[in-house]
Amino acid sequence: MDMSGLKPTGKTAIHYAIENMDPNQRTLFVHNTLTSAEDIQAAHAWSQQVYWATCANANLYIENRLPNYQTFIDNQAKMTIGTDSLTSNWQLSVLEEMKTIVRYQSGVSFSTLLEWATINGAMALGFQDELGSLEVGKKPGLNLLNLDAELNFNAQTQVTKLV
Repeated sequence: MDMSGLKPTGKTAIHYAIENMDPNQRTLFVHNTLTSAEDIQAAHAWSQQVYWATCANANLYIENRLPNYQTFIDNQAKMTIGTDSLTSNWQLSVLEEMKTIVRYQSGVSFSTLLEWATINGAMALGFQDELGSLEVGKKPGLNLLNLDAELNFNAQTQVTKLV
């Protein structure tokens, strides 16, 4: 393949993308293992409809690294949790993604993970009126889980704080 016409921009992928996309459309940036605070801030200045999807197990499979979740938290990023696909993941389970995040970056609180896995994902996909939270008229779908065992920390304390 002839690459002679390719001229590096010197910009990160996020900066290049936001120059070539419509800020009036909901935008979901996926994986983000190298995303910096400056990238997040630039995307947020560009549009209020920016969401960030992490697929922790796929990130580990593809490049053996995770995003620095604290950077996203510090910059009030609307993070969501995805799974990618079975091409780069051994299962399609948001709970398994949450467990991986806790395993490698335990500073992410249960309440934050719950928000990423529910309402933020619903908002990113435009389903916040039907899904993502426990409200009259919504159909969020619930599963009974032993979160103390599943997430390996005291989720009951965290859930109590949410109520």
